[in-house]
Amino acid sequence: MKNHKYAYWVLAIFLVTLATRLIIAFTIPNFTYDSYFHLRQIEHISDTGLPLYNDPLSYGGRQHIFLPVFHYVIAFFNLFIPLEIVAKMIPNILFALLTILIYLIAKKTTNDEPAALLSALIAGFLPILFTPNSLNPASVFFPLIFLNIYAFLRITEKKYLYLYLASFIALCFISSTASLLIIGYGVYGILSFIELKPLPRIEKEVVIFSLFFFVWSQFIFFKNTLLSQGIRFIWRNVPPQIISTYFPGISIPKAIVAVGIIPVVVGIIITYRSLFQLRDRRLLFLLSLVISTTVLTWLKLIEFEFSLIFFGLILAIFFASFYAQSSGYLQKTTLKFLKKNYCVIIIIVLSLSTIWPAINMALHQPIPTVEEVTAFRWMKNNIPANSTIAALVEEGHLITYYSQHKNMMDNQFALAKDAGSRFADLQFLYTTPFQTQAFEIMDKYGVDYLVLTPQAQEKYNFGGLKYYSPQCFKRVYGAETRIYDVKCSLQEAS
Repeated sequence: MKNHKYAYWVLAIFLVTLATRLIIAFTIPNFTYDSYFHLRQIEHISDTGLPLYNDPLSYGGRQHIFLPVFHYVIAFFNLFIPLEIVAKMIPNILFALLTILIYLIAKKTTNDEPAALLSALIAGFLPILFTPNSLNPASVFFPLIFLNIYAFLRITEKKYLYLYLASFIALCFISSTASLLIIGYGVYGILSFIELKPLPRIEKEVVIFSLFFFVWSQFIFFKNTLLSQGIRFIWRNVPPQIISTYFPGISIPKAIVAVGIIPVVVGIIITYRSLFQLRDRRLLFLLSLVISTTVLTWLKLIEFEFSLIFFGLILAIFFASFYAQSSGYLQKTTLKFLKKNYCVIIIIVLSLSTIWPAINMALHQPIPTVEEVTAFRWMKNNIPANSTIAALVEEGHLITYYSQHKNMMDNQFALAKDAGSRFADLQFLYTTPFQTQAFEIMDKYGVDYLVLTPQAQEKYNFGGLKYYSPQCFKRVYGAETRIYDVKCSLQEAS
């Protein structure tokens, strides 16, 4: 009966997490900027059965390279449900399932039900993960990798061995970031050797299989890219001007804001105890994954935000160990009030330090406004079909998705030619005071229309283009979001 009680509590946390995410997702009408690339790919798969690898609109025409399993999953549900609903429901359901997976892992590592429930609560409302209007492969990757971790912790049981193999194979075809598991296994082996705890034979065999399968799967899919770009393709061709945005240095203050101060502090304590006091194999394995993620982040192989999400979920598991240990210690003291109300106090502290920041972050997601989306929709039927449109890098997918016109640039940098110089030119297009420089850039990329959104004005801290003149720029749309038809050209002048 007691086990049923905890099962009901886990279900309650899952439902509350899911309900909160869906309410926010459907209250806010649009998606995050990156989501529109994935929406376009899903629509193309729904229409043709194939991903849009040869894209005639992005960068004026280019090749894409990505693993399309996530897009096929969403496209499958789109067969029965409208895409806008599917795109908000499925990712949020998958993210909410993390509460159950984190509970199971925390229970396995501590054998303490209340502690595992608190871990599930932290995972459900992790601030950096609480972006209900985001559509990307992370919504499949994170539940799957923690399912894989749970299966590895129980690898000696035959059914979990099969679960491990199935989940790992799926991970390799969803995201190349599955490499953090491979490096984690290496760190785990080293730490186990230092601790004089040799790995069981089945773990060695699984690790060897995982290494060879991962290398084979990535080589099969990315071999042409590797041959054409060399080792540089690993960094996805991100322009040097913004590489610090995608791969910033590890920052404790940012981690505290994104993950929550309580999980961070607890994580530091448990990390120390795992290495020097507890010597628990399961915690050692989880710590190895944290170390591997840190190494990949330092080498700029995975995005900082991605690593923070993974850190946060591991720290949620560590919190269960902290709670179990501190609760056991309190039982030996004479602090009656604290012993009796410890769980309630922890829940209140977590609510203030994690749940409220998560909801606040969800309400301030980087999302285009309704007015901006209306402007991009307007372009579809009101400007010539062959036109190239310049907007902010993050707005590039709005151009290709809503207006169905060519953009000058977007943030899918992999395989894009001269992404660095193109990004610099786009910045100059918004900041230069010289009309000749602006026309030179627009001639270079064949720009026919220029979009000036409130976001662009805020980003560059100005009210309008410094080189604007009525003879050369005809405003064809809007007051807040302005769309200019470019009438002049240096080529004509020459």
